[in-house]
Amino acid sequence: MVNMKNMVIVLIFTLLISAVMGCTNNKETKEDSEIYGSTYVNFQMPPGWELHPMPGKGTVIWMSGDPRIRVIELEDKQKFDSEYNKALNIDTDSYAVTKKNKTVDGTNVNILKTTNNMNGDIQDEYFFVKDNKHYHLVSWAFTGWNSANQTMYRKKINNATDIIIKTIK
Repeated sequence: MVNMKNMVIVLIFTLLISAVMGCTNNKETKEDSEIYGSTYVNFQMPPGWELHPMPGKGTVIWMSGDPRIRVIELEDKQKFDSEYNKALNIDTDSYAVTKKNKTVDGTNVNILKTTNNMNGDIQDEYFFVKDNKHYHLVSWAFTGWNSANQTMYRKKINNATDIIIKTIK
């Protein structure tokens, strides 16, 4: 009987400690659900955009279906360099590629803007390092060959990525 009473006390004590630690220790990295399959990345949500669960790495946001942005924190410089080199070596027979560089709030950003030569859809990639963390933003929109949509979506993407880059932690 005494042994059972001690076990209950230890169990209650353990549960209380776990509850307190779980509620107060919010600085640790939290794993997303299996739907996301990655670690949360914290940034200010751009106006008009919303979080959207999608499989794969990163946090995905979108604006009424299109355009979309996947925000990925890469594990280290080696993975960052690998992803950047892969993006640089895209098949130029299948995609028109424009390379750009800009500075957002003191952060150097390398940009690869691609347009699919088959259907006109866009996919732009942003690579930057901030606070010793390596980030890769992949944006895309199903624009077809509608140049007005391409221009409009890229403008929305650029505005959103600027906010993300300025506020990401």
